[in-house]
Order: sequence, then C-alpha cells, then structure tokens
Amino acid sequence: MAKHKKWNEFQKEFLADAESAQHYLDIAFEDFQEDGDKSSLLKALRAVTEAQGGIGKLSESVDVKRESLYRALSESGNPTVETLCSVLKGLHLRIRIEPMPELIPEPSRA
Repeated sequence: MAKHKKWNEFQKEFLADAESAQHYLDIAFEDFQEDGDKSSLLKALRAVTEAQGGIGKLSESVDVKRESLYRALSESGNPTVETLCSVLKGLHLRIRIEPMPELIPEPSRA
C-alpha cells in the first residue's frame, strides 16, 4: 500500500520550490486584490516562509526580530510596507506593479 503524505507535508515540499512559491503568492496577492482577505494573504506568506526555512532563518536574513515577523505574518497581522518588502526580499521575491487586465483601455480604431 502506498504511503500518502499529509497535506502540510505536501504543501511544505511544494512551497520549498522557489517557482512554485512565486506562483502560489501571485495567486494569493490576486485573491487579496479581489476579496480583501488579508488573513489569507498573510497565511500564504507564512506558509512560504515556513517552507523555505522558517521564521527564524528569515529573521536572520532580513534583520527583523523574529517576534515581529511572527506577529506580522499571523492571520491577524498588520505588517508595514517595510516589513512586507523585507519578507519578500528574504524569500528572494519582490512586488511588481502592473495594470489590472479589466482596466487596460482598448486600442482605438480609427
């Protein structure tokens, strides 16, 4: 009989891959943009952080106190822009701004 992984184990392995983590967070940010559910976005950031070495490792690499990161990435967290950018930098990611597809004007036909 094949041994099945628990969801948390699978998620951690999946998110340990940088490209998978990037796509996961892209979707989390898109969902946040649509529904404003900040706790889900922070939960996604924390899941990626845990999969890529944990809060302690991230804290050391970005020079932010571990306790501050735990608070910022909790479901009720309210990280500053600086903390968010530090977390993303520690995960080797960054914020990119692009137009929302539904707001891109149609080219005029003359």
